Amino acid sequence: MNLLEPTPAGSAVAAALVVAGAPMFSVGLRVLRLRRGLKELTERSLAEVPSGFVMVAGRVALDSPLVGPLSGKPCAGFALEIRGSGTSARVTEQRPFRLMADGVLAQVLAADGAWEMTATARRDLAHGEKTSQNLTALLQRSPEAAWIAHSGAFTVVERALLASQWCWVIGQGNHARPLDLPQQLDLQLRKTGTDDAPQTFAAHAAPSEPDLWLRTDPYLQFLRVSDERPHPASLAPPPWGLVLAVAGPLLSLTGLVYLARAAERCRALLGG
Repeated sequence: MNLLEPTPAGSAVAAALVVAGAPMFSVGLRVLRLRRGLKELTERSLAEVPSGFVMVAGRVALDSPLVGPLSGKPCAGFALEIRGSGTSARVTEQRPFRLMADGVLAQVLAADGAWEMTATARRDLAHGEKTSQNLTALLQRSPEAAWIAHSGAFTVVERALLASQWCWVIGQGNHARPLDLPQQLDLQLRKTGTDDAPQTFAAHAAPSEPDLWLRTDPYLQFLRVSDERPHPASLAPPPWGLVLAVAGPLLSLTGLVYLARAAERCRALLGG
């Protein structure tokens, strides 16, 4: 059987190859640019108010009150690791925050980014041991965490980005307020401690308009927040993703050749 002989089913597959090739190429190209960008990335001072794909550092200033569930310390975000019964679960809460250094203020929109934080507290809990109302509510957010808590003894490790802590951010820097900033988030950033939490945690009051906005790079889809200085090159995605940059065009080309052959065959049949 000649696989190149056009058939209705083959034409459908060829059309699917043409459609699939474009996003595969886009993903491969993104991996290529991200690997290159991280390899060439060096830390910039906030005093430069840098823009583009950058790595900057500064001290954390809180936009809204939040405390670590175990440590009780004010923070911009936390992750709880629940371990027990041979399995583990993770519960996170992350909020926008600000970096301050050298008289420059940067707003970090990092709720959807990857946060790397060192452990700030740990608690070992026996089976049936009563937990605080706040911790119980957090455990209920995750079915896996709730199951671990009810199955036996377990351990909870808190990783939090604490207020006034030195922090590094890798992402897209812009001088102007993002036009697509969600209204709900915009209102949250404008809040001045009017919610139910104690205002003492909203320390480091800052001007309403930052000098720099840091967020996930819209094309590279990358943002990293860390309380330890990262090594950008080590954060690069695996090189196998580069295969997609070649495979995508090849698939599309194969599909186009097949469809062209099918169209030629149809013209010949109609002409005959």
